[in-house]
Amino acid sequence: MMLHGKMSQVTLKKADEDVTGRMGIGWIRHSMEHFGLEEMIDRRCPVEGVSNREISASRKVMAGTLSIIAGAQRIEDLEVLRADKGLLHGLGWESMISPDTLREYLKVRRNGGRLRKINDEFSVKMMRESAVEEFTFDNDATYFDSEKDSAEYSYQMRRQYSGLLGFVPELKVCNTVDFRPGNISPATGILNQLRKAVVQAKSAGKRIARFRSDSAAHQDVIFKFCEGESIRYFISLDKNVAVMECIGALKSGMWRPVEDPECRLERKTEWAESVYATNKGIAMRMLILRWLNPKPDLFEPEKYCYHAIGTNDNEIEAMAWLKFHNGRMGSEQFNGELKEGLNASYAPSHDFEMDRGYFLLNVLAYNILQCMKLFYLGSEAGKWTVKTLRYWFVDVCGKIVRSGRRYYCKILNATPRAFALFQHCWAALRVA
Repeated sequence: MMLHGKMSQVTLKKADEDVTGRMGIGWIRHSMEHFGLEEMIDRRCPVEGVSNREISASRKVMAGTLSIIAGAQRIEDLEVLRADKGLLHGLGWESMISPDTLREYLKVRRNGGRLRKINDEFSVKMMRESAVEEFTFDNDATYFDSEKDSAEYSYQMRRQYSGLLGFVPELKVCNTVDFRPGNISPATGILNQLRKAVVQAKSAGKRIARFRSDSAAHQDVIFKFCEGESIRYFISLDKNVAVMECIGALKSGMWRPVEDPECRLERKTEWAESVYATNKGIAMRMLILRWLNPKPDLFEPEKYCYHAIGTNDNEIEAMAWLKFHNGRMGSEQFNGELKEGLNASYAPSHDFEMDRGYFLLNVLAYNILQCMKLFYLGSEAGKWTVKTLRYWFVDVCGKIVRSGRRYYCKILNATPRAFALFQHCWAALRVA
């Protein structure tokens, strides 16, 4: 029916119909039930009350993650989903938890620990189900500003929270996470996360074969651990006295221009190779990059700026080494997805435990989307951002109807491209 005239001449009515503009949310929830995530949550978070009416942990956690995936900017935005009758039918729920229920759940400290263990188990299953046998582990600390009481001043001289995150770039999965105040050193916890990643891969029947990080991982204990586990590391090095002495010993004829366009450097750069030994006697290859100092001054009078990368891989060629190390920048894109595509840079409370719980909920929401891309939506969705996925899959109109003894999901007014995603998901859900 065509609308003739102006919208101001239309009578406005409120109606409760079984149509939702977020049909993809229901399919995500059922996909995670199929993958086993809800069983993981309820097994690690058993109902502790005596009443059989207590809401299960999986309902609370999934409601929180699905609201974040749907684009919620505050915990209170759950009220929008609670009012969507069509969405509730698609989810298979009679009701949605209230924002207060989610707040009460997140502020309990042990629930934050449980969320982290759930994410560990979820990551392990994705590793196990993937076709990849050897993984890379990327580690990076991300910061975001906050005026909450539990935030602290970081090295950036701003009140911040920090998340130390580990990613498996082959799957784009965040498999390790620590949330802490901004005053914690970026180097703290990297070794523990690397150890955890190795254990995760082994429990999945796979292995961590490569490790990449910035200079926060320039630690003898990390170098030794990688050697012991036969992990090839590619780590940016601190420009300490020993590193600078190695650079100073290089003769002018040893420098060569970086001519490989795949290295994607922003400035004219030269490179050279040397050997660096730590004060504990750990020797490694060192790749040094240099470029003209654009603004030499009293504090940095040197002609060149330098960047050094260490590795224990004795076979890799220099430009392949540089290209592979630069690939860790993908973890910064993953961090951006967490903080901008989702809502991890928002702290809902002055209470640290609640903020930690909400951050972990965002990490789980991120991994749910990665699981959907890997196993339920087909290869086309693999490189999509959260915003693109919302556009093509999450924010699609539809309704659940029953005819005879069968249920039907009607996708309304969708493009063939969007409908193909639901067909992929439907086919995957039919696999036992």
